[in-house]
Amino acid sequence: MQPEVVGGRYELRAQIGSGGMGRVYDGFDRNLKRRIAVKFTQPSLDGEPGWAKRFLREAEVMARLSHSGLPAIYDAGLLPGSPERPYLVMEFVEGVTFDELLASYGALPIGVVAALGAQTAAVLAAAHRHQVFHRDLKPSNLMLCPDGTVKVLDFGLALVLDSDVTSYTTTGTTLGTPAFMAPEQVEGKAVVPQTDLYALGLVLHEMLTGKRVMTGGTPFVVWQNQIHRPAPEIATARPEIPVELAELIMRMLAKSPGQRPSDAAVVHAGLLRHAGGLGSLPEVTGLDGPALMYALAVGAAEKPELGHEDVTDSSPTAPDSERSGLRQAVERTRELSDEESASRLKTVVDAVVPVLGAHDREVVEARTRLADLHLETSEYREAADLYRPLIDELTEAWGPYDDRVTYCQRQLARCDVAAGDARGAVQRLQRLHTQMAIRYGEQDRRVIELAAQIRNIRAD
Repeated sequence: MQPEVVGGRYELRAQIGSGGMGRVYDGFDRNLKRRIAVKFTQPSLDGEPGWAKRFLREAEVMARLSHSGLPAIYDAGLLPGSPERPYLVMEFVEGVTFDELLASYGALPIGVVAALGAQTAAVLAAAHRHQVFHRDLKPSNLMLCPDGTVKVLDFGLALVLDSDVTSYTTTGTTLGTPAFMAPEQVEGKAVVPQTDLYALGLVLHEMLTGKRVMTGGTPFVVWQNQIHRPAPEIATARPEIPVELAELIMRMLAKSPGQRPSDAAVVHAGLLRHAGGLGSLPEVTGLDGPALMYALAVGAAEKPELGHEDVTDSSPTAPDSERSGLRQAVERTRELSDEESASRLKTVVDAVVPVLGAHDREVVEARTRLADLHLETSEYREAADLYRPLIDELTEAWGPYDDRVTYCQRQLARCDVAAGDARGAVQRLQRLHTQMAIRYGEQDRRVIELAAQIRNIRAD
């Protein structure tokens, strides 16, 4: 029997996977003589208006991500028919899923879990920079390759946040896997970077304990648990886990996105400090191969020279006590936004800046939170005095288009409006809007939000 061929060159040999959104086939590219994977969306989706266009649009975005932790996208097309069926041609990835690792070993060593999680966080950081969120991160979508690298599979639920793309919904179809869905996802609220971090936290928790975190007799029960039931303390199940690592995982599992780490880079930095031991897994057979050689060379090249402050990430040698105190002070302000907690946070920030550096990611998060507190309590001048140096310093460190910079710019504009300078606020936001539109296009989510803020100020 001759194999089915799509696109005039891609043989479909056997179905190797199926999920709620698609089916994946083992394939062969006749032109380039290489093994490939071909993914089709489920037939039930093909009749949805605009589905093929959206699928191809997402394929374009995923192809542009071009990260070593993502399967390479080779081609995309439409299979003729009524309706046409979109398909995606991508790199065939060999390895074992995290699900298979759990089935074989149960709870895994701490260093191994941290190493696998740090790689996953690095991939999420790359995707989030393009405003692409996975939405269905789980052990079966994470694969460990023989050379020790991790591939994040199946961005089939990823949403590109452009104005012409909307969330896909249909009766009877669940977007996501209940056991790994964040509370805001269950409730149909906006998906944010912290949505993926919550799912990664559930994966890490399960790999460290060997037990699924959120369970239930029906999907509805699991969804309710995601919203209301706190995750079990990881330190109780694995007392030998370093305090800093345990705190990071439990922060990732906070019910509110605002209480989780600020971004995937923070998670990556926290996990990397504890990573190691991948060579202990029999499935990893090529740690002495080119992948590790390349990674070590890149890591060496990125080490800061002596005398220069590292402005790109948290210092791995920073004392745990300083970080722990900073986090506790920030968390207290989220629970109780009063003058005492704000004063406590300022005291802690002033104390840790000389140790961790003003541009350390967690310090920046705390400084921003302190400014937000003043804004929330109508202390607009004090808030503005904190946002301005943040804008200047973060622009110098990460550029004018970094999300933290644009956030502070928008908050400073709110301060200006409250202080009676609506004209100055509009001028500030107009400059930012023009720059962002040139860089990202008028249909970028951030550009649209800026335009809406400007309209609101003018309308008042």
